[in-house]
Amino acid sequence: MLALRHLTGTVRFSLVFVALTLGLALWSEPELPDAWRFSRPAFETGAWWQLITSQWVHLSGLHAVVNATGMVLMLVAFHGFVDTRTQLVALLGGYLGVATVLALDTHCNYYAGASGALHGFLAGNAIHMVLGKPGQVATPQTSLLVAHSSQAARVLALIVLLGLIVKLVVQHRPGTPAMPGWLGFSTYYPAHEAGAAGGLIAVVLVSAWRRGASAKGQSHKGQ
Repeated sequence: MLALRHLTGTVRFSLVFVALTLGLALWSEPELPDAWRFSRPAFETGAWWQLITSQWVHLSGLHAVVNATGMVLMLVAFHGFVDTRTQLVALLGGYLGVATVLALDTHCNYYAGASGALHGFLAGNAIHMVLGKPGQVATPQTSLLVAHSSQAARVLALIVLLGLIVKLVVQHRPGTPAMPGWLGFSTYYPAHEAGAAGGLIAVVLVSAWRRGASAKGQSHKGQ
């Protein structure tokens, strides 16, 4: 029962994301997914909601399954290292990053999928682990174990961030083809970059605010 209680946040997060992603992919009426995908002409005539809804719908069932699976794998990997609230901040930051680039990049005429937001989720979770959890105090009996496990987690998170940066840079190598990939369509790489930046910035800002609030609370207690 204790283990199930600890997994509740991760399980709920997974179920909501998978249900939304696959549910919309299997929607029997094509009008809704079509209306929610980002289209530059529609956006410029008032369809502002497509900046967000385009990240909930996909271009194919396989596309949706791949993104849903990616989210679940990351949730499992980060479970125990990153709290659910921070994970939500990372994902929302990713959504906002992608929405911003879609609105500003006039060369983007069409978009759908959650991959950009998932890059934000990955970057946000990783930077949270690198920064460490605020207010964490080890007892003398556990200080060495906590120090070793925290250091190992930070190193792994830093490797993840460096790998993500390399991936984003390699995508823009001269000669990188903008051709349909294994999912059957070309990838809009700026969404990955904007999503990663959005998730990372959102988590850094919220972490700074939480640290400040924690320090202020401790200062008041000391008085």
